[in-house]
Amino acid sequence: MSQIDQNKVLIDWQELSLTDEEFRRARSRYKLRGLIPVMGFLGPFLLLWSVFLAIPMLWSIWLSFNTGGLIDEAKFVGFDNWSRMLSNDELVRSLKNTAIYVVIAILTVFSLALTIAGLLNSNKRGQNFFKVALYFPLLVPPIMAGMIFFFLTHYDMGIINLVLQATNHEKLNFLGDNPNALLTIVSLEVWRGLGFWVLFFLAGLQSIPSDLIDAAKIDGAGSVRRFRKISLPTLRPLLLFAVIIALIFNFQLFDSVQVLTKGGPVLGTTSVVWFIYKRLFAFQDIGLAYATSVGLLIVVVVLTVAAYGFLGKRSEN
Repeated sequence: MSQIDQNKVLIDWQELSLTDEEFRRARSRYKLRGLIPVMGFLGPFLLLWSVFLAIPMLWSIWLSFNTGGLIDEAKFVGFDNWSRMLSNDELVRSLKNTAIYVVIAILTVFSLALTIAGLLNSNKRGQNFFKVALYFPLLVPPIMAGMIFFFLTHYDMGIINLVLQATNHEKLNFLGDNPNALLTIVSLEVWRGLGFWVLFFLAGLQSIPSDLIDAAKIDGAGSVRRFRKISLPTLRPLLLFAVIIALIFNFQLFDSVQVLTKGGPVLGTTSVVWFIYKRLFAFQDIGLAYATSVGLLIVVVVLTVAAYGFLGKRSEN
């Protein structure tokens, strides 16, 4: 390259060079141009999230330290609502019922879902029919599902007891005795949610590399051993997600209780959300209802973090 060309390149480079201030402004403009389309996509979601989740949640936390606040002026009472919540015997019973329900429902539905998913994964014939049949109850509205179980389990006019009576057997009091009433609600929720979890675990089983299964078969491992040594470790990240989602949704038990038992017999099926509903709409105890709501949120968050800490570490090992 000649001396004239070198001088020309040097002049062009000097003209393109920026000062530190000009470089910062150019970098800011570049970031802004990249941020505009991102905000365009996220903006509607963030708006709805703020209006329907963030703001109501902050408002609920504020109302938990007040009395009133919905149709009248809020009056700050400090931790009075929280102290009443911790000393309320009905709430303690509701929390105990909810905890028992959550443990039984999750263990039952996960055990059945894993078993059925394993059977469907190993037998392809008629798989689509069973997928639709198992998933169909989830499409039934919760209130209608409760009415179906009501007409199945009612002591006087329930189909099950009518059949038992016609065959000279003693009728069963599904909804009037404890723990039958709570177990009936568990059965309803397991029936509704089983199809979803079957498809969820089936998708996980079908994602397992077939080479691992074939190698285990060659080594002489039976179906139970393959499931325990290959399938379960592979599904552990999915189990983490499943446990967290199941905890969140099952702690919100309300529809079945309202339709089938109204919390009875003798508070045997009251749930925390049903307790909040009664305190808010039946007794207009707004402060206690919102304090319980925030307390339930804290419990679910703590259990979610605990589940992630336990299963998350094990899934990384």
